[in-house]
Amino acid sequence: MKYWQGFILFLAAFILQPFFHNLIPAFGGNVNLILCLTVIMTFLYDETVIGIFFGLVFGLAGDLFYGMYAGPGAFSLVAVGVAVLLLKRFANKENFINALITMLLSTWMYASVYWLVYYFIGSPYSYLYAMKSLPWQLLFNTVVAAILYFVLIKRVIKHRRDRYFR
Repeated sequence: MKYWQGFILFLAAFILQPFFHNLIPAFGGNVNLILCLTVIMTFLYDETVIGIFFGLVFGLAGDLFYGMYAGPGAFSLVAVGVAVLLLKRFANKENFINALITMLLSTWMYASVYWLVYYFIGSPYSYLYAMKSLPWQLLFNTVVAAILYFVLIKRVIKHRRDRYFR
């Protein structure tokens, strides 16, 4: 994937995220489009810089525009991107189930790292309180990741007629 294509995808996700928060309350508060793009692009493409870098940039922009502090979202996205980078060595990216399991683990890790950063800053909320919406986040992020996977895998998969298949 070219950098400008990745930038357009992340920009569209960044612009659409607040609309989901306001227009569809149950869906909007529980889906993170930037996280979904970061995970799926890091999982699918060999050029992992696109997913992690744009996840960092747009995570920081999301923190600056919508967050209380600048940095926890960006730090969490980079941590998740690095974890996906390490996990994808052991998974077949052409297997749909591997992508969904990676998204589930990434959603949990993102929420946990995000809470941990806020805990060290001095947030009084417990871990269980912070994770009360995690089941909905797991569900909606997995649905969005499945849609992204089916759209983007067509560009990644190697075809048998391709001379570089082996």
